[in-house]
Amino acid sequence: MKALEIIKELEKFQKVIFSINDLAKIIKKSRKYSSLVLYRLKKKGLIIEIERNKYVPKDMSPYVLSNLIYPSYLSFLTAFSYYNLTAQIPKQIQIVSLKSKKEIEFENYKLKFVKFKPNRFFGYKREKMAHGFIFIAELEKAIIDSLFLPKYCPIDETFNVLNEAIKNINLEKLIDYALKMKSKVVLKRLGYLLEKKNINIYNKIKDKLNKKYDNLDILSNKGKKNKKWRIIINRTF
Repeated sequence: MKALEIIKELEKFQKVIFSINDLAKIIKKSRKYSSLVLYRLKKKGLIIEIERNKYVPKDMSPYVLSNLIYPSYLSFLTAFSYYNLTAQIPKQIQIVSLKSKKEIEFENYKLKFVKFKPNRFFGYKREKMAHGFIFIAELEKAIIDSLFLPKYCPIDETFNVLNEAIKNINLEKLIDYALKMKSKVVLKRLGYLLEKKNINIYNKIKDKLNKKYDNLDILSNKGKKNKKWRIIINRTF
């Protein structure tokens, strides 16, 4: 079987990320022979080894590398980029997973794995791509994830997404996802940002808030205190 035929077979079986054993099953050859095939494919520049015994075809979308760990889904700024809701071109592919995994470099990208507790791992969907598939956060969950961990997407960028996509956002789902995160700071940040869009959810979530002051952004503790939302406005936009 020729090199390009092997690549097509891998695509046919939706094996975007594959191992020696995967290849051996597809081409119906021994592990030793399959190892030789992998060596030849690498030498011709048709595949790339992203970690030990894990390979992908060259020119593959970095999004599909989220399948390196299961279950997982793309979120934060990566999801906003996928939905064409940001002008930023992220060089970090942000992947939410239930397990810890070291950051991986792939061509010009860095794959960042963010561990979530099981109760916060929800709100994602399966999307078909040209070669394989991905799991990605629904828009509402990507917003909530970003409010939960602003270090992976700045607050002002999340607010820009709200501005850009407010007509396409399911407000009830957005609030429900915020409540499911069991995070008071997420509720405060969401309430404050929505209020800037003249959407008041205070009565729906006020019983879940506390009297502690939390930061709107994570960069500084300095800023004006908002008594209603009990939040320190340390970022203006």
